[in-house]
Amino acid sequence: MFLAVEPHAGVRPLVTIVRRARTTVDLNVYILSSRPLLAALRRAARRGVRVRVILDRRPYGLSRRWVAREARRVQATGARLHWAPARFERGPGHTAFDHAKYLCTAHVCELGTANFDWSAFHRNREYLVVTARPPIVAALHRVFDADWHDRRAGLTAHRALVLSPGTSASALLRVLGQPDAVDVESEELGGDRAILAAVARRGRRVRLLLPATLSAYDQRQAKALARDGVCVRLLPRHPLYLHAKMIVGQRLGFVGSENFTETSLERNREVGILLRGPILVRLRAVFERDWRRGRALTTCR
Repeated sequence: MFLAVEPHAGVRPLVTIVRRARTTVDLNVYILSSRPLLAALRRAARRGVRVRVILDRRPYGLSRRWVAREARRVQATGARLHWAPARFERGPGHTAFDHAKYLCTAHVCELGTANFDWSAFHRNREYLVVTARPPIVAALHRVFDADWHDRRAGLTAHRALVLSPGTSASALLRVLGQPDAVDVESEELGGDRAILAAVARRGRRVRLLLPATLSAYDQRQAKALARDGVCVRLLPRHPLYLHAKMIVGQRLGFVGSENFTETSLERNREVGILLRGPILVRLRAVFERDWRRGRALTTCR
C-alpha cells in the first residue's frame, strides 16, 4: 500500500495502474474528464481489457450538456458506461450522489479523495491510496459489481471499507475518538451532529483545516467548534485548493470521498479506507505543511 499526494503526483499513479491491467479495469468516479486517463483507458480497451465505468448522472453544478460530453468521451474509449443506481442520483424531494472515487484492476485498486479531472491532479490537495491487499481489492470489486447491477454491496464490503450509505459515520467517529490528538482536513464541514459533537468534545486535541472558500453555514459551524477549543485554520484557495477528506492520528487514519455532511454519510455512495502504520507518518507530514499555510479562524486556546 502506498500514498500518492496531489497535486504533486499528478495522474501518473492512475495511468500506471491502467497500463498494467491485463484483464479488467473497473472505475466508479463522480467526474471523469482527465485526458491522460481517458487515453490510458482507450489503450487498455484496444488491447482487449474489459473496461467498465460508473458515473454520476447529475454532478452538482454541472450542466446536462457537460455530462453528455463526458459520457461520449468515456464511450469513445471503448469502455462500457453505466450511470449510477437511481438511489444515488439527485431527484425530486431528495439529494444524493454517486460521489465515490476509485479504480480497480484484477489485483490492484486506487481509492481516495480525487475526482478524475484536471483540477485534482494539478491544483487540489488530494490523497490517493493504492493497494493490492486482497480484502480491500475484493471489497471494492464487490461494491462495483453491486452498483453495476443495482444491488446492495453486503456486509463484507462494509467491514473492509468505509462505505456510505451504512458505515461511514461510525468509522469516522472511531478515528476521531482515538486517544491521541487528531488532525483533520475537509473540504466541507457540514452539519452531521454526531461528527461535530465528536470534534467539539476533543477540543484542543483536534486541529481542523478547512478551505477559505467555506460557505457561510460552514463558517458558523467552524466558529462554534473554535469556541469549544478546536484549533481551526483556513487554507487559501491559491496556490492549493483543499478538496481532501482526511483524518490522521498516531494510531489510525482515514482517507476517502466522504465529506462531514448528512448527505455524504447517509445517502451518497462514498468509499474510503481506514489506515494504520507508516502511511500515517506521510499523512501527518503533508498536514503539517498545509497547516503552516493556513490562517487562524480564531485565536487557538
